[in-house]
Amino acid sequence: MPINEIEIAGSSLSLKCWKAEMEEVNKIFDRIMQEGEQFDLESEIPGFHDCDCDGEILRGYFSGIVPFEVEHLVEGNTTRTLFKRIESCEFIATGRTMFTMGRPGPAKGLSMALSSITGGEVALLEFDFNQLSQLQERMAKIKTIVVTNPKEKEIRRARLAGHIESYTDYNIIDPRNHGIDSVSGVVTTPLGSMTVTVGKKGSLRLGVTRGLILNTACLEWVIDLIREEKRPEVVENFKSSL
Repeated sequence: MPINEIEIAGSSLSLKCWKAEMEEVNKIFDRIMQEGEQFDLESEIPGFHDCDCDGEILRGYFSGIVPFEVEHLVEGNTTRTLFKRIESCEFIATGRTMFTMGRPGPAKGLSMALSSITGGEVALLEFDFNQLSQLQERMAKIKTIVVTNPKEKEIRRARLAGHIESYTDYNIIDPRNHGIDSVSGVVTTPLGSMTVTVGKKGSLRLGVTRGLILNTACLEWVIDLIREEKRPEVVENFKSSL
């Protein structure tokens, strides 16, 4: 399978979206292989492994060893035993955006390692109030919107479900001083209709047909839609270019 494609075995895919601008991903790939820490199981060094690049897409894994304790009984006495496990995250970098799947710990280590290698900031994308508010207007159907009130309000967080034409009409929301935590709804993407859930701190969840082959071009299209850089009406043009 090409490295720009993701086969979704289940009915959904959860990702974290990162700002990771790389002018030439093939050069970043070379630097990862030459200068980046490589994951070593024996010495327990966290790092990169199984990386590949086709000149436009950089893909690989970042893993580390994490200790954890298990409490159990030995001859009637409670004791703790220390174990270790491998935690990993998979990443796909397009040159504009990086998407990660997997554990948050390795993803944080990955961002620090790539920031050092690229000389730029690799950080979670944060979607602002206006972007999330306008995203719901571009959805074919809105499912839920989660809003937050100021700390002094009795209701701090509310999840509103259904088709919401004007959610500020609800009296549990401060219409002039509230935030949007996440928005979920149906979006007509270049690969068909998907349930898209976007969180303000860079989280993206796609509800899809089981077995869908997702590509990075569609992921970038969704990010552009959130960030106001593309509109739903470009779908047909996008399909003809795939």
